[in-house]
Amino acid sequence: MEYVKLGNIVDYRKGYAFKSSLYTDTGIMVVRVSDFTIDSISENDAVYIEEDKAYDKHLLQYGDILIQTVGSWANNPNSIVGKVVRVPKLSTRAYLNQNIVKLIPRESIDYTYLFYSLKANRFSLYCVNRGQGAANQASITLETILRFKFLVHSTKEQRRIASILSAYDNLIENNNKRIRLLEQMAENLYKEWFVRFRFPGHENAEFENGLPKGWGIERIGNVCETIGGGTPSTGNPAYWDGDIKWVTPSDITSKNSLPLLKVEGRISEEGLKKSSAKLLPPYTILMTSRASIGYFGIAPFEVCTNQGFISIISQKDNLRMYMLYMLKTRKDEIVANANGATFLEISKGRFRKMKMLLPTDSVLESFEDKTMIIFNAILKLEKQNENLSRQRDLLLPRLMSGKLEVKV
Repeated sequence: MEYVKLGNIVDYRKGYAFKSSLYTDTGIMVVRVSDFTIDSISENDAVYIEEDKAYDKHLLQYGDILIQTVGSWANNPNSIVGKVVRVPKLSTRAYLNQNIVKLIPRESIDYTYLFYSLKANRFSLYCVNRGQGAANQASITLETILRFKFLVHSTKEQRRIASILSAYDNLIENNNKRIRLLEQMAENLYKEWFVRFRFPGHENAEFENGLPKGWGIERIGNVCETIGGGTPSTGNPAYWDGDIKWVTPSDITSKNSLPLLKVEGRISEEGLKKSSAKLLPPYTILMTSRASIGYFGIAPFEVCTNQGFISIISQKDNLRMYMLYMLKTRKDEIVANANGATFLEISKGRFRKMKMLLPTDSVLESFEDKTMIIFNAILKLEKQNENLSRQRDLLLPRLMSGKLEVKV
């Protein structure tokens, strides 16, 4: 092993400053800093532009290594400057936006090894310590990035280490594919029963005014409790780093599935009391209500949220999963009800006034039973992914430091 300077083993490509006026709903995805997850890219809030050969040099491929050059300081790890991610298969043939640098390893360095090596060597911490900017935003120069030094294994050892760590990520990716299929299964079931009206027993159902007999129209606020969130004073350290999980929109928007197992923020009991946040029971529906509006998550444990949420507790247990999938299909309508001069936000008042179809209890109970089986299957896969990620992350620094010998 020997120390090398990053700039001596990689080339690079800066992202292009695409104008937001070019964004469309179809075409080729533009990968922005806001699309970064912990180590990958999310398409939850993706924007697209029409394909243009003039941008070919900014096209991304599966496995490309990207570095976020503008972001948050260390107190917000979800968007920290210097975050390193890898392009997943879903985002292949996407364009690279500004404030991101793509590293292009030379022949002496393995792509996958370099990604894991930057993760193991606390590259983001290096960037934060050398970052520039104001209190709310940090930036790192390309020159500083390329000066980063770290230990590098021999070529054979690089490939072996990459193979060991990739095995964990391959299992995670396979689980993610299964999760996406299960999510789609539940959404299709909702549409089949409540959009096409092919629910159990529909063949013999009577209809009145276009609805099955016994079904009705109700306002959301009449069947659900809606709860806002809050943020304790950031200037009082006694309010933070407690035992209460505190959810922010980035915990939701960076995910591609509903179960929320990993929550970055923590506040204390005193912080909870001193804010407008409320402690929410397990399986509360969490909906982002500002900035990126209409994203959903469900935590199987108690949480509270910041003010970027409307949390939804159904008056009846058999209404929970129906509410969730009903709202997911109406994201555009939820966004259309938002307003605001500084940023879009849907208020609890507007949300509560939205009307919804209310099926009979027997149909709701049947839908709850079937979708909870799917949800629990997704939850099981998410827990497997958490364990795999934990094992990989424990192994990573030992392999990269040489403490764990690699047989080639």
